[in-house]
Amino acid sequence: MLKSFHKFFMSAGAARAAFFVAAIVVAMAAVAVPSAQAATPLKYGVWLPFWKSQDGAQNISQNLDQLQEVSPFSYEVGGGGVLIDDLHITNGSWDPWFSAVHDLNIKVIPTIAWFDGPGIYAMLSNTRARQAEEDRIAGLVASEGFDGIDIDFESMLPKTRPYYSLFIQGLALRLHPAKKMLTCTIQSRTPLGELYATIPTNVTYTENYTVLNQNCDEVRIMTYDQQTIDLTLNAAKGNGNLYSPVADPAWVRSVIKETLKYINPRKIMLGVPTYGYEYQVSWTAGETTYERVRAFDYLDAMDRADSMGIEPVRNNAGELSFTFASSTHLHVPPILVSTIPSAQPIELANSAPSSTLFFVSFPDAQSILDKINLAKQYGLRGVMLFKADGNIDPLVWEYMK
Repeated sequence: MLKSFHKFFMSAGAARAAFFVAAIVVAMAAVAVPSAQAATPLKYGVWLPFWKSQDGAQNISQNLDQLQEVSPFSYEVGGGGVLIDDLHITNGSWDPWFSAVHDLNIKVIPTIAWFDGPGIYAMLSNTRARQAEEDRIAGLVASEGFDGIDIDFESMLPKTRPYYSLFIQGLALRLHPAKKMLTCTIQSRTPLGELYATIPTNVTYTENYTVLNQNCDEVRIMTYDQQTIDLTLNAAKGNGNLYSPVADPAWVRSVIKETLKYINPRKIMLGVPTYGYEYQVSWTAGETTYERVRAFDYLDAMDRADSMGIEPVRNNAGELSFTFASSTHLHVPPILVSTIPSAQPIELANSAPSSTLFFVSFPDAQSILDKINLAKQYGLRGVMLFKADGNIDPLVWEYMK
């Protein structure tokens, strides 16, 4: 999910006030005249990654007329619950940029991300520590003039479930009287029948969807990093073909339908990826192995294909993809390796026995439009892109109007 993704993309970058002012002036000029068209029923938002803050800010500034929300992916939780400002929001250089965004009636809702399961449990299960964190977060929102806060806690232990619910309820009690939004970014739920060959009897989710529906103003579903988790789609589409998508629309549809059992559609923001992955693939004795090598943004993937004289094609997951052979075999940590039953994929059958085959699958504007159309079909609140950093397919912004 977000954690595994941002390991691939983290890089240093400092924000500069002059850069932001120049970028925002261009954007304000572009949206000075109101559109004569009726407003879309969908809301659109983007995450701004701290590891590509300047590129992201420029990308967003040029397309502000398409957006209603911006979430700086900016805060982490440190020791003692201290909020670590990775984007350096509070150092003053961002003030002109956020002020201009607010002038265009776009909400600024920073994300607090935490991926330490045991650490999350230790804090939330301690009443005093949990309430102190709720106060700390509410104080940050008030002091910085944010429109709300986005909570993205991942890798939580099952025993955290009741304490996470209390935490969400406590935040709602603090934020709502001040007319501040509480948004909750959550893991996607693949229907159990598609996730397991034999459904376990003791499946426990760490997030209580009923509590989220009651207390969160907005629920953002991370419908990405599908890869090989859907056994039904693996069998239908990955048997004899390479299939490890970031987000197949068929899978996204299943996740939406599962979520709608508990959460009001007008609260759901569909999280849509703008990145893809490269895999090292192999086949042995009826099993295809995918070893995830790196993440690829759209422009980087297209450049990589162009440098090798390859034209990406749309695969059966609705994403663009291409393959190439190499004499180099890379070492991949076991956590990034998955294996599925499959007849030999035709791409591997046609490759040289002594070479290693690499497979790249990534979204473009068309595959993102497929998700936008799903959000419209199911009457969802809107779409949230992860992420805007200057490397996404430029045509995406046209589809968000």
